[in-house]
Amino acid sequence: MAIGSGIGSQLGIVAETTFNTPVTVTRFYEFTSENLQYNKKTAVGMGLRAGGLLPRSQRRVVTTTDASGEITLDLPSRGLGILLSQAMGSSPSPTTVTTGVYSYAFTLGDVYGRSFTAQVGVPQYGGTVTPKTVAGCKISSFELAVSNAAIATGKFNIDAASLTTGISLATASFTNYATTNLFNFSQGAITVDGSSVANVKDFSITVENTLKTDRFNLGAAGIKAEQTINGFRKISGKLTAEFTDTTLLAKYLSDATTALVLTFTGGVIANAQSEKLIINVSAVKFNADTPNVASPGVIDLAMSFEAYDDGSNQPLTITYQTADSAL
Repeated sequence: MAIGSGIGSQLGIVAETTFNTPVTVTRFYEFTSENLQYNKKTAVGMGLRAGGLLPRSQRRVVTTTDASGEITLDLPSRGLGILLSQAMGSSPSPTTVTTGVYSYAFTLGDVYGRSFTAQVGVPQYGGTVTPKTVAGCKISSFELAVSNAAIATGKFNIDAASLTTGISLATASFTNYATTNLFNFSQGAITVDGSSVANVKDFSITVENTLKTDRFNLGAAGIKAEQTINGFRKISGKLTAEFTDTTLLAKYLSDATTALVLTFTGGVIANAQSEKLIINVSAVKFNADTPNVASPGVIDLAMSFEAYDDGSNQPLTITYQTADSAL
């Protein structure tokens, strides 16, 4: 029996071999929240009849079902690779930096043929844990962010084909718990076109994978076919900067194409090589902000940006340096 509250919950995922065929989860996360939901679309036939004041219950049918929701967690120095792989659509081979230290460079790729099973253990008041297993999962969008003086976080929006409570709860295993750290504000540094800037207070980037999520067809018992990319991806972001110079303002006013790189450098793993998470956006255009005087106080810039393809560099590369030898 578990503790009968969120303290007794668990979250695990695993890559699927076949879309929407549940697999026993093997990668477990310490997480902040989840809201994975079962969705059903119903239809009720009108069925006019003498004396009928309400539709008959037999005239209600379920036409389609699926699942969706969001998982939020602090960004860990170990175990994040599988989520980044599913989110970005690539499975890079590790580069051995030194003994016991591995680097993965995730770039944007096709998410078709790439899905995962997620399972959440949801405790009842009395301590019984109900397993909520979601299969055919795709990450429709995700956000990586760090607020001022805070832990870096990831929000992963999930679109899935099915949800059931009929699969046994997997045994959670946190084998790397003792060597897993969290990336945070104190470890972050930003460069703009290769030059360090010291006035940025927070940062977030959002990637929308632009999936077609309504592939319901006859002959499939109301279950959707595998989601596929249905348009250009959209990458956008925000940052707040103290108005200490005109570097960012000049980029906005000139609509210059700008490279943004956010690097988190964590603890040393081995041989002077550290945990790292690097978010490299090679070509952004700023949409705002113009400084305004609204009070006697100091002035900040609320910058927003969108990413583009410059024709020569990867639009987004996320590099993960970790003690994990496999995704």
